[in-house]
Amino acid sequence: MLRLLHALPVTQDIDLGRVDPFVRLRDRIQEAELEAEPRAWLLYRLERLQQAWQHLPPGLPECVIHGDAWGGNVAVLEDGNALLLDFEHTSVGPPEWDLTSTAIERGTFAQLSPVDYQAFCDAYGGTDVLGWPTLRDIRELRLVCFALQTAIQHPQARDQAHLRLECLQGHRGPRPWSWTRVP
Repeated sequence: MLRLLHALPVTQDIDLGRVDPFVRLRDRIQEAELEAEPRAWLLYRLERLQQAWQHLPPGLPECVIHGDAWGGNVAVLEDGNALLLDFEHTSVGPPEWDLTSTAIERGTFAQLSPVDYQAFCDAYGGTDVLGWPTLRDIRELRLVCFALQTAIQHPQARDQAHLRLECLQGHRGPRPWSWTRVP
């Protein structure tokens, strides 16, 4: 599905805007129920990743991207057809951004086997983004910030939010990490 989406023409008729992988992150960090030190650490990490984003290595040509391409935004119908959902972040950007969510399922969480990850890469055309740490780090930061935001309204998510933050800070060992979904 991503290969087909990324093949769509970028036209001047529809202004999709440019992908912003950092949308709302600063606000989520500022609003999170955190002590000063972890908040400062997250803000520093955000700034470093914003700088790194500006200097990504050359990749595939920019195209129409989904912007939030992960398994939860795919619905498989009874007839076997699949649909992409949630086009809120659709924009123009590097297609590698869409591929990163599947790569972190493999590299960050080890929830996708090497064989299944290779099948995903092959289906896309051979592109493997496991070697793009900036994209991985941005996606991971987004997952931490989402959990921190969720924890404000759902106290049962606090432990998961803090676990995720501790993982990013290097206090929970190397990847893969065992994160669970937040409500």
